[in-house]
Amino acid sequence: MKQQETQTRNIQDYRLIALAMKKSGGKPWSILTSDDVIQELGLTPLQTAKLFSRLVSQQRIQQLRRGLYIAPGVELPLGKIWTPSPYEAIYAYMTWLGANWQITGLAAFNHYGFSTQVSQVLTVYNDRLSEIYESSGGRFIFIKRPAEKLGNKLLCPMYGNIEIPFSSKARTIFDAVYDGKRFGTLPSAYVWIRWVLEVEKNKDVIDELIQCCLIYGNKQTISRIGFVLERLNVDVSALTEKLAKEKTTTLFPLVPFIKDIPGERKGEIDLRWKIIENKNLSQIFSTMEIPDEDNSERTA
Repeated sequence: MKQQETQTRNIQDYRLIALAMKKSGGKPWSILTSDDVIQELGLTPLQTAKLFSRLVSQQRIQQLRRGLYIAPGVELPLGKIWTPSPYEAIYAYMTWLGANWQITGLAAFNHYGFSTQVSQVLTVYNDRLSEIYESSGGRFIFIKRPAEKLGNKLLCPMYGNIEIPFSSKARTIFDAVYDGKRFGTLPSAYVWIRWVLEVEKNKDVIDELIQCCLIYGNKQTISRIGFVLERLNVDVSALTEKLAKEKTTTLFPLVPFIKDIPGERKGEIDLRWKIIENKNLSQIFSTMEIPDEDNSERTA
């Protein structure tokens, strides 16, 4: 009886992998749903759930979310462990969803040499979903944004024929200010702005950063970036005009409050930018570490 059950399981395993290869279209992976297996292999929902659970435990396929799996699209030796890279998993998932998306956060900071920390977390702006899950040895944080708030991205070849959309260098700096509380990147992002302008001397990135503010920015992001750029002697007339139209009276701290430290909420007020300079910008520039020079030159 046990021998028969083992044979049945082996047949089911083989048929599922064969189905994945058939649906892969020549790619090294394939996306399978529970409905695919139920319809194509004629299994019951319970049999399908047990089949997926067994292959996941054997590390021959990976679960992306409930009822959705990524499986090898090419034939592998029997019993071989298969683990797609986190970038392959996210590419397959986003393609399956038909999502507009881009990588931001720590992976992008590392990509452009702003941080040497290698991230096990991929933060994904996209127009389909907000959720967190772990798969393929990585942790994925999906942040839903309106389609019009996505853009300014670059396609980076990775792992064969796939191209991963990263936020551009300018958009990455913008994200570091806009989502500074989430990423913990203020005031570091101000140093990155100075680095791009004065060390890399990349005016194109600064011009694109201003455009990102005009397209995607809210009041506080425009205020903070405009304030910093003006202190660096950049023409920011487009940002002052944008901010004037907003007619805001709210004051924003240059560095968001993290702890109620005495004096942290005080500072000189720039009414033009509606900024409380609760951390001296010149001191930020002089005391914080600058990005790694080699990495910055490599990815400029």
